[in-house]
Amino acid sequence: MSIAYRTTKPILLAPAGSLAAAQATLDAGSDAIYVGLKGFSRGGPRSELTSLALQDVLTAAHAQGRRLQVALNTIPAQAERRELVRRVGELTDWGIDGVIVNDVGLLAELRSRYPRLSLTASIGCGVMNEANIAFYRDLGTDAVVLPGTLTPDEIAAFAQVPDVLIEVMVHMVDEFILLGKCWMPSYCRLNSTPLASQRTSESRLIGSVKRGGVGVCFKICEQPWELYRGGRCVATRLLPSRQVSTINYLVDILNAGVDVVKLQGRSLPPELLAPLVRRYRRAIDAWMAGESLPPFAEPCLEPSWTVMCR
Repeated sequence: MSIAYRTTKPILLAPAGSLAAAQATLDAGSDAIYVGLKGFSRGGPRSELTSLALQDVLTAAHAQGRRLQVALNTIPAQAERRELVRRVGELTDWGIDGVIVNDVGLLAELRSRYPRLSLTASIGCGVMNEANIAFYRDLGTDAVVLPGTLTPDEIAAFAQVPDVLIEVMVHMVDEFILLGKCWMPSYCRLNSTPLASQRTSESRLIGSVKRGGVGVCFKICEQPWELYRGGRCVATRLLPSRQVSTINYLVDILNAGVDVVKLQGRSLPPELLAPLVRRYRRAIDAWMAGESLPPFAEPCLEPSWTVMCR
């Protein structure tokens, strides 16, 4: 099994949705970058890269001695899976440093086909206990991603599982559903499609649950919902979400044995992404030096990011 990172210093893994954003994260001090591949990444086209753009980011990262991971964190349908496996072969030939995967079967197949490729189990895999971590390790995964809502004691217990790296999403949007497990898009659109076992067409869900029908997330969670009382509309509201930032107890998380500190935000523009990366870079470096930092103000991003830019 290949191992993505093996250093005593935690890796700061930052997102990027464009070449400009990638350069901003590099300049801000990220050790590694993760990007999305167009058509195969959770989050939609606004945070995905074309093959050409991905190669440009890869060149920029490797020129500075940094690593690049590609998020392939959809649950592919059968035809999509075949194409995705082929595309991973291309990515490997380009020299990417690893992929982030959300589907168990795909993880197993990629490990079999590309034994030297570093594989990370996405936060959408729902790893929540030591048995889950051991399962993905035995499947051939090099790293697993945990949500930042876990306690340092829980993370410390998970870090005791050998031969697998622990990533924690230390800055993310805490949505009203479990992060990485949104089923809402799936119920938003049905297509009329002939079923293989029948001669007539019926309405059914097309594509994968993760990608919302035919690969499009309709973002119904971001639409205004009307609140009625006694048959009369009394308010219009958005569903709640909030930023989760562990910056003020990052020391406890690092002491728990975390290998990779991960930030969410591939849709963030460079001007918002750079200061986010810098604050975590500064906090990690201070921890390594045994220094203390004053409390950080919260939140560090504008509130609209928690609703319109997940």
